[in-house]
Amino acid sequence: MKPSPSTVAAFYATLARGLDELDRSLSSTEFVSLASLRAALGLIRAAHAGLARLVGSLHLPGGAAWLDEYMDETSRLCDACRALRVGAAGIEGYSDSASRLASALRAASASPSPSAAHLSFEVTRAMSACRRDAMAIREENRVLVETRAEALALRLAETVPPDAKFTGFNGFRGVLCATRMLTSFLLTLLSWGVLHYWPDAAAATDCGAYFGAAFASALARAQQRAAAEAARAAAAAAAAHSAAGGGAMMLEFRRARAAVEQARDATDRAGDAAAEVALRADALRSGCEDVIALIDDLFDEVAEGRKKLLDLCSGGN
Repeated sequence: MKPSPSTVAAFYATLARGLDELDRSLSSTEFVSLASLRAALGLIRAAHAGLARLVGSLHLPGGAAWLDEYMDETSRLCDACRALRVGAAGIEGYSDSASRLASALRAASASPSPSAAHLSFEVTRAMSACRRDAMAIREENRVLVETRAEALALRLAETVPPDAKFTGFNGFRGVLCATRMLTSFLLTLLSWGVLHYWPDAAAATDCGAYFGAAFASALARAQQRAAAEAARAAAAAAAAHSAAGGGAMMLEFRRARAAVEQARDATDRAGDAAAEVALRADALRSGCEDVIALIDDLFDEVAEGRKKLLDLCSGGN
């Protein structure tokens, strides 16, 4: 028994709606903010959960190649998410250094000595620690990207395999390929946020003939917006002679770093600087905790999906 074509079409339509929501998130927030990172992770989770559910309606043979292909794809996803989790944890560590700087600034502001308005030795030391941590994060994440590049599939435009047989296994290969294209794009977006990655903008893949116009146009719009935002951020960094290009671009991280650098000149307003650094450090910590929690949830859901499909096969369905 073959599944209704509308079942597969509904899956593509669901992906298209998710991409449209992500596109709205990218247009309404600053580049790779916590909101857009949450949206990207949420769409990955929804896509893979939907794929696992769809398999149940495709009446696939147990022990066939489709299961190996699904396991390979979910293994790659988990590998990539482990790298993203390490990157997010490293950035979360920077928030601790920024919080220590805020404490030092508060102490300098509260000091009754005549030099209380000036940065103390403790403030200078805390600021140097922040800079060292930022440089360490940059280098560690660069190495992480180099060693996990294959798993991360870091390319803005995923290509459709020329030999792909999208009707194979009652349409399973088609939906798996569409999910892979979507996931690769979203992993790129997440890598901009929490890893050392700065790709060249690339043209979106035309896949309308394979997966339908709605999914193809939604993917193209999201890719084009992400590419435009990346180019704009790169130009801004270059204009400011910033070293941010190539580094983690999570908005909350950029704001925390800016607050730390501005505190250097706060010789007469240590109290105000302390409040700003503390605010940005708390937002960064909260953002990283959210990203890490969402990644952990994704791990659990992928493991559950894999188990369900293995049980499905072992049950002879």
